Amino acid sequence: MQDDFPGNHYSSDLVRAYSYVRMSSRKQLRGDSLRRQLERSKAFADEHSLLLDDSLQDLGISAWKGKNFKTGALGRFLAMVESGEIPKGSYLLIESLDRLSREAVPDALTLFMAIINAGITIATLGEDRQIYSRDRLNGDWTKLIIGLAVMSRGHEESQTKSERIRAVVKRKREQAREGKGHITGLTPAWIDARRIDANRYEFTLNHHVETVRTIYEMALRGLGATVIARKLNSDGTPAFKSKDGWYQSIIKALLGRHDVIGTFQPHRMQDGRRVPDGDPIENYFPAAIDKDLFLRVQAMRGNPGRPGRKGNTFANLFTGLCYCAHCGGPMTMKMSRVKGNENGRYLVCANYVRGHRCTEGNRHFRYEPFEMTILDHLKELNLADALQTTRIDRAISDINETIAGITIRLDELRRKEQRLALAVEVDSQPLETILDLLKARQVERHAVEAELRHHQNERQRLSARNNDPELTGDRVKTLRTAWEAAEDAATCYALRSEAHAAIRELVAEISFDGGTCSVTVIVANGAVAYNVQEGRISGQFRAFAA
Repeated sequence: MQDDFPGNHYSSDLVRAYSYVRMSSRKQLRGDSLRRQLERSKAFADEHSLLLDDSLQDLGISAWKGKNFKTGALGRFLAMVESGEIPKGSYLLIESLDRLSREAVPDALTLFMAIINAGITIATLGEDRQIYSRDRLNGDWTKLIIGLAVMSRGHEESQTKSERIRAVVKRKREQAREGKGHITGLTPAWIDARRIDANRYEFTLNHHVETVRTIYEMALRGLGATVIARKLNSDGTPAFKSKDGWYQSIIKALLGRHDVIGTFQPHRMQDGRRVPDGDPIENYFPAAIDKDLFLRVQAMRGNPGRPGRKGNTFANLFTGLCYCAHCGGPMTMKMSRVKGNENGRYLVCANYVRGHRCTEGNRHFRYEPFEMTILDHLKELNLADALQTTRIDRAISDINETIAGITIRLDELRRKEQRLALAVEVDSQPLETILDLLKARQVERHAVEAELRHHQNERQRLSARNNDPELTGDRVKTLRTAWEAAEDAATCYALRSEAHAAIRELVAEISFDGGTCSVTVIVANGAVAYNVQEGRISGQFRAFAA
């Protein structure tokens, strides 16, 4: 027999007894339960001349939802019984039937009978001290009544315990939403917790908060997760938990976490997975960063350039913005010698290069003079900043009107809820009808509240962008001076990456027309368009095409 429960090897002519020990919590190991169950099993085996296998244990596994049967040692035992590896006539020793299952009686009885019908004898070693086998039950079925009573008691105890725990958790979450308590003392790495009483903690920011702020500030400058991780590692900044330093995945996860602004999302287990339980609780933790900074970073992450490494020095400042005027496909950068020119960097239609859909995008556009012209004439392109401010002001005004309308709807829904709550006490209508209406109003109110939060966050994000004191063009000019003086590729990459993010705020799209050898730079989401020629803005730019 395959030894799934190792440690015991016996001759085949003796009957074996398998001691099954289950405890739903490993905290129970600190008590006397394990020793007591094993001693009882040994005494029974000695009394009946059985060979004992005491390796069948489910420690820290609950029988409330049948987990011990589905994934634990009991399930493996039953599989071996069904395959014949454990012979008929063997004994299963348990302290009580509720060690097998605490599910509802029909489910617990099904498991019990499956074991009995497989030819296994079940012996309970607790107060009832019963022996169950198919032959015994055929002779005296009343013994089954005792078993059913034990199963029912075990299920009711677990049911009551579960309901009490749910009630406590629900109350703790209600208090947390009212600002009167806390759900848990578990905190993110940048927050320390000190217990005040059973339901309250004092949360304080620790030294890691500076790292959180640094990461968000670098992200706002347009640096990607890989560059941020490399920068933190080169500076020797300690990671939150890992001894191996910072990883790109850690940075990406942190940049999407709402607990950096103090918001906590309760969770519950459903089908073995953690799922959100109710709405997030704002201001649960102290905020590590300003909400304005968080929203601006989220806006940038929602409008990324093309993902992936951009070379050692971020070769293309306009990646994700350049498209072919003929097929609409992206432009790709190539190192090439074209028409006698020296090797250099060129932009060409990616669809043309791979022979797909585009036959007119064969023109190669020299990259270096194009980049230089754009950077030299950012002052002209900065007209978009003024236009962008006008658009944002208009958008904020529209959102304010929307918020005002939603607020009126929300107030009316709350008044309806209050009237329905009063009707529960004084109205002659059936209570069930009133409660159904109240539940429907609450669902409607939660949806409207979520809509209101969305518009408030969007207004805050737009306001943050509108209040940026530095114009996009001026910021890129400062960065250009810095990367041209940089002495190493890593610094140059970081600076050009930041410039790329700033340019994306200014430029909506760049269209390359191979037929006319022209490039059109579209700014302010299409409000203004420029043709670019080497050395100046407007006109054609044939000098860039090879």
